[in-house]
Amino acid sequence: MEFNFDDLIDLLDGEEFEEKPVDLKTFVRSPQYLGLPELSDYQYTLIEKSSQIYKESTLIKLFGEEEGKIRFKQTANEVVAQLGKGSGKDYCSTIAVSYIVYLLLCLKDPATYYGKPPGDSIDIINIAINAQQANNVFFKGFKTRIEKSPWFAGKYTDKASEIKFDKAITVHSGHSEREAWEGYNVIVIILDEISGFAIENTTGHDQAKTGSAIYDMYRASVDSRFPDFGKVILLSFPRYKNDYIQQRYDSVVAEKETIFRDHKFKMDEDLPDGTEGNEFEIQWEEDHILSYKIPKAYALKRPTWEVNPVRTINDFKVAFFTNPLDALSRFACMPPDAVDAFFKSKEKIEKAFNKGHLAVDNFGRLEEWFIPDPDKEYFIHVDLAQKHDHCAVSMSHVNKWVNVKVTDTYSQPAPIVEIDAVRYWTPTKDKSVDFTEVKDYILSLKTRGFKIRVCTFDRWNSHDMMQQLKQYGINTEILSVAKKHYDDMAMIVSEERVIGPHIPLLIDELLQLRIMRDRVDHPRKGSKDLADAVCGSIYNAISRSRFQNNQEVNIHTYESMSYDNDFGIKREDETILNLIRPPRMPTDLADAIDGMTVL
Repeated sequence: MEFNFDDLIDLLDGEEFEEKPVDLKTFVRSPQYLGLPELSDYQYTLIEKSSQIYKESTLIKLFGEEEGKIRFKQTANEVVAQLGKGSGKDYCSTIAVSYIVYLLLCLKDPATYYGKPPGDSIDIINIAINAQQANNVFFKGFKTRIEKSPWFAGKYTDKASEIKFDKAITVHSGHSEREAWEGYNVIVIILDEISGFAIENTTGHDQAKTGSAIYDMYRASVDSRFPDFGKVILLSFPRYKNDYIQQRYDSVVAEKETIFRDHKFKMDEDLPDGTEGNEFEIQWEEDHILSYKIPKAYALKRPTWEVNPVRTINDFKVAFFTNPLDALSRFACMPPDAVDAFFKSKEKIEKAFNKGHLAVDNFGRLEEWFIPDPDKEYFIHVDLAQKHDHCAVSMSHVNKWVNVKVTDTYSQPAPIVEIDAVRYWTPTKDKSVDFTEVKDYILSLKTRGFKIRVCTFDRWNSHDMMQQLKQYGINTEILSVAKKHYDDMAMIVSEERVIGPHIPLLIDELLQLRIMRDRVDHPRKGSKDLADAVCGSIYNAISRSRFQNNQEVNIHTYESMSYDNDFGIKREDETILNLIRPPRMPTDLADAIDGMTVL
């Protein structure tokens, strides 16, 4: 075998390249490589953060001392990208993976470069929600990038869900329905549309494929193989507030500056500015990240039109007009609280439960000022629990009657319900809830002078307490709170006909309620004990109180209700985000709108 002196010089110099790689922009634009149109700055940055896999010494050789050190310092091990639908997330991921493979193939022996045995395999995996998405989105796009590139010709063989490249490099198209990728040397894992994965484990199985479980599994796999250069990349638009992409985004970001952007749409561009019914505005948030909680993290949240260079905000005019909440979620990364939330408006709940004066102190004692109105009847519902959940008692009454407009020509009296007091007990590992305390609390309300019309209980363990309270002259009945009772509560919340105490746990429970199989329930790790107690007491009040013809009736408007705010609670109506007030569509625009489509 003839000795090659150049190879010896390369070894002595530490030369690791078989071919010196080109920079990212050349790789993207040059017909010799991918030959693609120009990308946006956001797209280039996302791809750079997703594909930098070289050592500091290598970067110095390529870019010089100063630039090489800067690039290495900016190397990311985790990329969290909340980008609007249509922003080119999958497009960017196919380019990033193509560039990673290219950078690896430019090395003489990629495995040796990372301290592995010569010729050892290196794997890159894209994980989609299901097999159809895996094959039709990422893999199809990635395969197109490779097939159309002259540089990759002859350097790979492709199969149904993987492409094998020279030097034992393989790109896999996976999905969450498959078992874990054990035994693979994963350097980069892409979790595609991670928000589409479940948040809660509803199966009870330790290996349930929630977003967090999938992330933890692949994070551990990458860290064990390539701790310094391996990457986990999360790409998605958020489906609802605090879904997994938002959770992960918040977990890596330490400080950020949030600014608010707005845009005014004109439905018919030919009409003069200010034409009534022709304009509406939207507002969205833009984060500027100042620091991170964990090292080597990169996060980005931007709307579609800022990331994709071939889209403008006006492309989404019809989407924002017809379904503004959905459009904000999909295209501006500002989702509602939950796609399946029972109470859709966080602002309505926070406005309803905003009384600063709490009738019960931190020790469970009734405040001295808390006295009954002798002309009112009061209604109680009890949600008993002893070991695992909260035990809660809520008391309500009808404060007054108001006229609510049903049609243009007809209105009817409707009650405004005040929730007087909510008390709850929380069991600990060492102590269960003492039902005697619950009974004594209810009796203290009667002793204080409250005219208790009825006290209802769920069926669980309620018989004994019901009998005891009856001996003290309190009427007790069974009430199993169900969806129909929550429907009544939702109506008076939406019409701003309920006034309740500001209890954070209660508000959290109400906002976390979901519609599950035609019933109202909570996430697996959540609770709804206070919510059930309040809902039951509201139902008792509105179903058992009758309007008398001689009663005074006020005209009800949404701003006619007053709320105590003595505890310095920030009112949401001072600055309401996600608020869009689209105008009514002018009649002469209807035909034009029917013919428009969202790009």
